[in-house]
Amino acid sequence: MQGLAFCGHDESVTSKNRENFLEILNWYGKRVDNVGSVLNENALKNNQMTSSQIQKDLARACAAETTSYIISEIGDSYFSLLVDESRDKSIKEHMAVIVTFVNKKGQVIERFLGVEHVTDTLASSLKAALEGIFARYSLSISRLRGQGYDGASNMRGHFMV
Repeated sequence: MQGLAFCGHDESVTSKNRENFLEILNWYGKRVDNVGSVLNENALKNNQMTSSQIQKDLARACAAETTSYIISEIGDSYFSLLVDESRDKSIKEHMAVIVTFVNKKGQVIERFLGVEHVTDTLASSLKAALEGIFARYSLSISRLRGQGYDGASNMRGHFMV
């Protein structure tokens, strides 16, 4: 992950750098007439649906749709997990989860499944978060064929099938 800022400190029209979401939206609006007219002409200035909360809602919706697609791609295939734990600059612990599987065409597919916030990096916390992922996405632990824990080596031996 690149760690690009999504929302900016100064998102006003006169700002030279409105951060990534608004800059991309503006760029796209200049190239696609329908988007540009909605953004610049038809939307009321106080109802352009570009607030930081709307940006977060859009990002969550995109993530949910993408994850749903990934889960459907996995289907009943065997898969493996790669887990990497880290902490952000505010010292909150995170666990990134990558899933690898072979699709129906015989191609090895690797997908980023998501980032889970965890209270700490104890094996019990990481295991609980992984069990939550399995439950949330209806993944069967009996289909799990491999595990890798980059930066989460304290998981060794704690999540065996």
